[in-house]
Amino acid sequence: MSGGTPATACGHAVHFYDQAYPADAASDFIAAGLRAGDACVVVLTAPNRRAVAQRLRAQGLRTDAAHSHRGSYRAIDTHDALAAMQVGGRLDLSKARVLLASVLGPPVDGSTRRARLVGDPAPTLLAAGQPEDAIVLEAIVDRLAAAHGAEVFCAYPIADFCRPGRMQSLFEVCAEHNTLAFPERLWAHALLPPLSATLPACLAAAGRTRP
Repeated sequence: MSGGTPATACGHAVHFYDQAYPADAASDFIAAGLRAGDACVVVLTAPNRRAVAQRLRAQGLRTDAAHSHRGSYRAIDTHDALAAMQVGGRLDLSKARVLLASVLGPPVDGSTRRARLVGDPAPTLLAAGQPEDAIVLEAIVDRLAAAHGAEVFCAYPIADFCRPGRMQSLFEVCAEHNTLAFPERLWAHALLPPLSATLPACLAAAGRTRP
């Protein structure tokens, strides 16, 4: 991030999965925020949004306006969000920054609550064959999260990176996150050994460090 202002500590996690969307991990992430009083937003496709909301309700957390916990909850459809961030079917940087700043920036009510976001717009772009736009979107999210101390949870199907020419996209997605989680299924292990050897160099080339 350029400029002389130090970035605020934030979390930008990515979870690569091999089967179903990790709704348990996503809902636990949002549940922790709701209990801490965070401003929580999910920007998910309808199936993922329903899966997360169902698990939150199972934990006794409300996902409507009459919530009884300390934090707030807002749900946005991924396709609606992408439509607001695109021009002619491609990501528009200005529109993307405006929409994401409204989610990850300071709350409009003037409170000091931290933002917490679960989203799948970038994975949706990748799946649609727009890896460049997906990476740019992740970079915008990462910089806004760092600027405002927000917490972000992303999840990608690992199979989307197993297509020809997608390995570089995997490196670039990893470089925009500071916490990485990979699936444990044995078939994925054929991908991970060469990845583990090359990922540190790719991250260093991207100008990011990992713990």
